[in-house]
Amino acid sequence: MISLDAAVARLPIVLVVDPVAASRQTMWRLLSRSFGVLEAPDARRARDWLTCRPTIDALVVQRELPDADGGEFVEGLVAARVAVASRIILVTRPVDLRGVLTSLTGWFFSRDVRKSAVLLREADRLVS
Repeated sequence: MISLDAAVARLPIVLVVDPVAASRQTMWRLLSRSFGVLEAPDARRARDWLTCRPTIDALVVQRELPDADGGEFVEGLVAARVAVASRIILVTRPVDLRGVLTSLTGWFFSRDVRKSAVLLREADRLVS
């Protein structure tokens, strides 16, 4: 059993689903200080992560995956009522890092304006 303190202290876990390793690495660099980041290059491995780690808090899914359409993959998760289905960001290239971060900080750090601002500055730095 997890204590309440441990549950509160746990970083939100974000699964990044993108076939391009460089894109996953950029997302990891942006998110890893404030989120636990898992990576999957395709829909099949994303499903594997979701099966073995049902505590994943959010997904960032690239629309073009090698084994599925990202939109259809997301629709399947919603239809299956997967817990994370309410916190999925579907992206296209080029990925709007600031937009991704704005959504994630709104979901997980809405009460911590300072932390959100720091993360958004980091996104701006990576983009420039």
